[in-house]
Amino acid sequence: MAGLIGITPKHLVEADPLQRFKARWPEGLPIVRPMYHMPVLFGGASEPGWRDARFGISRTFSSFNARSENFTESKLWKSLFGKWHAAVALSYIVEWREEKGERAPYLISRADGHVMWTPALTAPCFDDKSDVGFAIATRSPNGFFKHFHDRMVGVMDEAGRERWLAPTKHSPSELMECVRAPDEDELVAVKAVGQLMKRDAEDLSPIKTTGEKITIQVLEGKKAAKGAKQAKLGA
Repeated sequence: MAGLIGITPKHLVEADPLQRFKARWPEGLPIVRPMYHMPVLFGGASEPGWRDARFGISRTFSSFNARSENFTESKLWKSLFGKWHAAVALSYIVEWREEKGERAPYLISRADGHVMWTPALTAPCFDDKSDVGFAIATRSPNGFFKHFHDRMVGVMDEAGRERWLAPTKHSPSELMECVRAPDEDELVAVKAVGQLMKRDAEDLSPIKTTGEKITIQVLEGKKAAKGAKQAKLGA
C-alpha cells in the first residue's frame, strides 16, 4: 500500500522536462501524505496534461489507494476505471519492515534511478468538488515488495503509461495490464533515517538514508541464510 510517497527535484524534471512544477517545488516533495497535493499527469476523459491534485479522493474513508482487482466491481472504482485516468511520477514509496522489534522505514525506488510511473484513478474530491483527487492503483506484490508489504503499486513502462492515459482506446483487460508488477530486480530499497510519520509538512529537506541499497538478491540471500540457520538449530 502506498501511504507515503515522494518525488525529488531530479525526477520532477525527468517527468516534466518543461519544468512547470519545478518553480513551485524547487526542493521536490520528499513526503506526500494522503490529502497532500502534488503534480499528476492527467489523461482519459480529463483534459490531458499536468495538474495539481490531492492524494486521496475523500477525507471520510481510505481513498488514496485503489485495489485493481476491484476496478470492475467497486461502485466507486468502476465509475472511474476506463475513463478518469492519470499517471503519478514518483521517486520512491515509503514502506516499513520489522527489525529487532521495531518498524524501520525504507525508500523503495527503481534500481536504474529513473522516475517510477504509477497508474491512478481520478475524481472530484468528495468534500470539495472544486478540487481533484487521485488514488494510486495497487495490486499483489512481486517477490521484492512482499518483504515490505502485502500490497504494492502498479509500475508502468512507457508503453503502459501511454496506454493507461488513453483508456477509451483499450479494453479493460489491456488496461489492467498497466497495473504491472515489475521484475524482482527492477526495485531497490534503502533505509531511511528519522520518524517519517511525524515529519512536519513544511519540511522539504531531503530524507536522509543510511546503509547500502537492498536488492532482491540481498533479501532472498538473508532469507535463505536465516532458513539454513533455523534448520541447523532444529537438527
